[in-house]
Amino acid sequence: MYAEQREPEFGWTDEHRGLRETVRRVLADRAPVARARELAEAGERHDPALWSELAGQVGLQGLALPERYGGYGGTLLDLAIVVEEMGRVLHGGPFLPTVGLAAPVLLAAEDPGDGNADGNGPATEYLPRIADGSLTAALAVEAWDAAGGPVTSTTADASGRLTGTVPVVVDGGDADLLVVAAQGPAGPAPYLVEAGATGLTRTPLETLDLTRRAARITFDGTPARALGDPARGSAVLARARAVSSVLVSAEQVGGMTAATELTAEYARTRRQFGRLIGSFQGVKHRLADMAVRQEMAHSAAYFAAWQEPGTPEFVEAAAIARSYCGDAFLQTGLDAIQLHGGIGFTWEHDAHLYLRRARADRALLGSPQQARAELVPALLSRVTIEGVPA
Repeated sequence: MYAEQREPEFGWTDEHRGLRETVRRVLADRAPVARARELAEAGERHDPALWSELAGQVGLQGLALPERYGGYGGTLLDLAIVVEEMGRVLHGGPFLPTVGLAAPVLLAAEDPGDGNADGNGPATEYLPRIADGSLTAALAVEAWDAAGGPVTSTTADASGRLTGTVPVVVDGGDADLLVVAAQGPAGPAPYLVEAGATGLTRTPLETLDLTRRAARITFDGTPARALGDPARGSAVLARARAVSSVLVSAEQVGGMTAATELTAEYARTRRQFGRLIGSFQGVKHRLADMAVRQEMAHSAAYFAAWQEPGTPEFVEAAAIARSYCGDAFLQTGLDAIQLHGGIGFTWEHDAHLYLRRARADRALLGSPQQARAELVPALLSRVTIEGVPA
């Protein structure tokens, strides 16, 4: 699915540091937070010129895709670094929906864990176009069950025609390709629907996260293409969801890092009652909590990214990252608003944008509470009471 990690023990390599520096430099120049705000206020989806540059000159869309699909054969750890840097600047648009949510399903369906990709499936058709920036995609899943599989009211008949509604799909109103979880004759499975298909209705939504667009998707006898083996559809979607959980966690780490830095800088310069507010003990304690929370989230996300995708260890680590990072980012966003005082509540300040992204990311792949519930069976299997397995 993704390349094996290059190092047997975790550690940042020169390649990792160079990748981070390159991505941070490009985003600082072309997509700072001010640009995210500008696009949001203009109601624009993203900067198409930057999207093309990221694909053609920097190669980020294909960074972690296998070379046989036009990618560069990078690891999930490489891609997590990219997504973290995007989270720092609240980068919106199609990158995470395409590369972080939809592409993992295409990959998992082509090679669902047995290493026997046939090289003739839809992945061969669509992934090279994702890698070169000519195709954007979105994942349409209503909800997830305790086993990590999809919960959907959308149905697919024997001929592959879809009927139903997915209430919220990130970038669903603009994506060229929809990867849809539907209840087919053999159970839940992913289906592909291209933009402009008959019976497809995409209704834009007003979203809490202003930096990312979303839509309600309705299917009315819409022709679709089954992705992979329908009998393994639920397992494919669960496998892809674990990958997506790691990448969303990395984005949350980037967001909370930026929010913490923004708040610390404010505390170093803002005076109240004749003193810098950073000198007050209560402010110091809150900032320390933010910093510790960010470091723990960083460790959880990158421990998961370092695991071998598809293994039980990876699935467990991904759930741990989703469990911790979602709540951690939300609390950091709330703390940032509070420590900024009155200015933190104003539209002109960036603090509320991080809080909005925190709330939206937390709901993308199931709540942190759900992630903890999913972890219970694995954790209980290792518990012993007086030497007797639970």
